[in-house]
Amino acid sequence: MQFFKNFVERNGKKKVQGLVLMLLAGVLLLALSAYFAGRDGDELSVSAVDFEDNYQLSTISYQLSESLSAYLARQLEEILSLVHGAGQVRVMLTVGASASIYAQNSQNSLSATVENDGEGGLRNIDVESNSHTYVMLRQADGSERPLRLQELSAPVEGVIIVAEGAGDITVRDALIRAAATGLNVGIHQVQVFQMSQ
Repeated sequence: MQFFKNFVERNGKKKVQGLVLMLLAGVLLLALSAYFAGRDGDELSVSAVDFEDNYQLSTISYQLSESLSAYLARQLEEILSLVHGAGQVRVMLTVGASASIYAQNSQNSLSATVENDGEGGLRNIDVESNSHTYVMLRQADGSERPLRLQELSAPVEGVIIVAEGAGDITVRDALIRAAATGLNVGIHQVQVFQMSQ
């Protein structure tokens, strides 16, 4: 404890805080690299990559979720075919886009200058600059990909159900309520049709 107090007195409180922050950042990077190195046997390293100023990237990247949609449709078909009187059932889902949120380093700086002109007036000049870099993971093969922090699942936007027993109004109502409940969508997003013979 005495050593620490002497160290703080010699180097100043600000320097010690800076060292502690650097140490914590190093531990965080080691933990991240250990976590990602254990996945798929790939060795990963973290680096920051600057993107061109004229190329605007948002923190959310959209992609279609066809595999999730197909899986949910199969599950729903199995459940709905068990409804009394439904018979054979086919389901189609319309899903929105999933979103991924990526790690990003942001640097913002503000420079303020006050100038006196020859006539005794003051002129204030404020310059603000922003810089964003995405944290990239370098894989063992040398390729890089951004560090994904979170993936938001794609919302179900509509459901079409085609069933043999959809001509019966009670079966149709049961299919609508089951699909709306199972997918957590409104009943106005579910349409049921009679299957052709």
